[in-house]
Amino acid sequence: MNEKLLRSLTDAFAVTGYEENLHPLITEELKDYSDKIEALKNGSLYALKKGDPGKCTLMLDAHIDEVGMFVTGITDEGFLRFHTRSIDPKVLPGSVVVVHGKSDIKGVIGLKPYHIQNKEEAKKYIPITDLFIDCGMKKSEIEKVVSIGDTVSFHPDFLKLQNLFSNKSIDDRVGVYVIIEVFKNLQRTKPLVNILGHFASQEEVTGLGAATSTYYLQPDFAIAIDVTHGISPGVAPREAYSLGKGPVLFIGPGINETILKGLTDTAKKFGIPVQKEVGILSGTDQTIIQIVRSGVPSAVVNLPQRYMHTPVEVIDPDDIQNTINLLTLFIQEIDEKFMEDLYGKH
Repeated sequence: MNEKLLRSLTDAFAVTGYEENLHPLITEELKDYSDKIEALKNGSLYALKKGDPGKCTLMLDAHIDEVGMFVTGITDEGFLRFHTRSIDPKVLPGSVVVVHGKSDIKGVIGLKPYHIQNKEEAKKYIPITDLFIDCGMKKSEIEKVVSIGDTVSFHPDFLKLQNLFSNKSIDDRVGVYVIIEVFKNLQRTKPLVNILGHFASQEEVTGLGAATSTYYLQPDFAIAIDVTHGISPGVAPREAYSLGKGPVLFIGPGINETILKGLTDTAKKFGIPVQKEVGILSGTDQTIIQIVRSGVPSAVVNLPQRYMHTPVEVIDPDDIQNTINLLTLFIQEIDEKFMEDLYGKH
C-alpha cells in the first residue's frame, strides 16, 4: 500500500469548486501509466488507457472535491462567520480549519463556552450562526487576507489508528487513490476495453462533473467508486457496513445487472471479500452518470468509512487494497461474452 500517496491525496485542499488544486498530483502519478490526460473546463480531470481492440470504454469515476465551508462575514472583533451545506454543525466546535484567502491561514472553530450558557442555550441545538472561526487576528488584519466568499477546509491530520487510517477528505480521495493504483496495475496488460479514470468535480454539491464529463467523454459503461457509512457505536448494521470486510457493492434499480454480476463473479473467483448494500439511489456520481445522454450502464463500488463529512474520517487499508484488486481483476476478466451480455451481439 502506498501510504505516502494516500496521505498526500487526503492532505490536499480541494473544496468543491477548487478541484484544480489536486490536478497536478494526480497527473504526476498517472503520466507514465496513461495514453492521455486532460483537464476539463468543469474542474474534472480524466486519464485514458487504450485497450485492445478498445471498441468500448469503461469509465472509473471518483470525485476529487471535499466538503468545506465559506466565509460569510467578519465581525468587528475579527472573528469569521461562515456557512456550509454539507457538514453537520454539531461536529464543528473545536475543529482546526484552514481559511483559503490571499494566503492560507489556520483557524479554530469556537462557540460560547457551556460554563456561561444559560439553561435555554445549553439545551438547544447548535445553529451554525452561533459558530465562528478564530484566526487570532484583528479585523483590520484579517480583512487584508480574507474576503467574503473565501473557502474554508478542515486542516489535514493524517493519523494511523493501529491498522486504520484517519484524515479529512478520505471521502472520496480514497476513490481517487483506488483508480490511480488500478491504472498502475494495468501497466503491463492490454485490457479489451479502453479505461477512463474520471476524477470528478462538484460531487458534494451539484454533480456537475459527473453530468458534464459523462456527456463529453461518452463512456459505454461506468463504475463509480465512493464511500459508504461504516459501523460505529450508535450506527445500526442495517445502516452501515463493517470496516475490514471488503468493498460494498450497491444493489438497486439503477445498477446494471451485467456489471454487478461481473463484479460479484470476480470477487468469488479470486476470493475477494465483498459486502452488499441495497437501496434506491446510490447517492454517488453513478446516480447522475446513469441518465446522461441515452443512459450509461453503471455500477457502484463503495468503501466503508466511519464519521463521514468530519475531519476524522476513518478507513481500513485492507478494504482499499481489496477494492483495487477487485477492479483490476474485473477489468482483466472482461471478455467478448461479457460485452455481449452487456450490449448483445453486433
